[in-house]
Amino acid sequence: MGKERFTINPFPALALTDGEKNQLLELGRTIIEANFERDNPFFKGGRRVDPNRWKLSKERERMKVYTERPEYVGDDAMSNSSSTKLPAILSVGRVEGKLDDMMFGVVNPTLEDMRIKASYVHDFDGAAVLSTIVSPTEDEPFTSVVVKWMEMDIPLRRTGVVQNRDYVYLECTGFARMSNGDRAGYHFLHSIDFPQIPKLADRVRGDLSICGFFRQVGPNALDVCKTGLMDPAGDMIRMLAVPVMTEAFLSPLRYVHCGQMRKLTWKMEKAHAEARLHGAPNPGTACVTCSKTATGWKLGKSASTCKSCFRVVCSGCKIKKKISIVTADLALSEKKITFCSACLADASTSSAVNIAAAQIQENIRKDDISRSITSHSSSSSDLR
Repeated sequence: MGKERFTINPFPALALTDGEKNQLLELGRTIIEANFERDNPFFKGGRRVDPNRWKLSKERERMKVYTERPEYVGDDAMSNSSSTKLPAILSVGRVEGKLDDMMFGVVNPTLEDMRIKASYVHDFDGAAVLSTIVSPTEDEPFTSVVVKWMEMDIPLRRTGVVQNRDYVYLECTGFARMSNGDRAGYHFLHSIDFPQIPKLADRVRGDLSICGFFRQVGPNALDVCKTGLMDPAGDMIRMLAVPVMTEAFLSPLRYVHCGQMRKLTWKMEKAHAEARLHGAPNPGTACVTCSKTATGWKLGKSASTCKSCFRVVCSGCKIKKKISIVTADLALSEKKITFCSACLADASTSSAVNIAAAQIQENIRKDDISRSITSHSSSSSDLR
């Protein structure tokens, strides 16, 4: 993945009128409700999949991806062979984790969030935020409605025979309520056209409509149901595109991990901010996990420090996690960072809702400071 492809927006700013925003909100609401009504039987009916309709295409862990059989002619058929010649795709299964952690891994309303999510989930290869309609708030940190552009790499594109596919789409995240009162998280993407967003010369514009729902079914278990169509446009590319698309439908396997890593990153950054103000705590001389001192460590093995609590952790107890951070110069940094088991457990059990809300509050504070500095600079310039 070319990381620089996330820093350059290939389009001019997309200015939407209030009327256009309301139309997009209504479009999203209507399609999400229709998908929710259609997929509800999956959650109520014991996660059964009709083998006469769906053919298993790919399986990983406890997730399965199916394609709709071309011979299926039921009234509920999603594929339209006359228009797309592509099968509808269904992914269902069960993943470990909490719903709020999953939604923290799903929501990505800003370019920075998109880049961090993509580094964990690997769901697209280039992207841009074109217009924000609804931003997450402290009260609803996982609710967003955003117009985006994304690019997906197609196999053999480097040969010059085929071109990458790109999509302009409406993305919505949030929660719906089931008839029994249970929450279900949703993630919805649907292609839209704007005259201000022309097709790019070196890419082929495709169409997509994908909707995923996630429901907590146990203390640490989530049911996933994700359906949709992705049309890459062009007959020659369709055979190459289906494997790429079925792989994309396995992305829910990585959402919880993304949310967990975002929580861990937030905890680490807050600890470092506190240390910059008041100094780092004494690291101690014994491992924070097993209490062994230097004399008890294996020959030739040195100690590290946990990058969240700053305490010493021996080589046998330290745990490394790959963390993604967007630096001040807009570079995406992916580094393996050392933690102790206690800090990992603390981050894992911390509330994703509270951390997401605190992150939003911090971003608002930074924006206010930035506007204040800009306003002050402008006023000072006028006095010269």
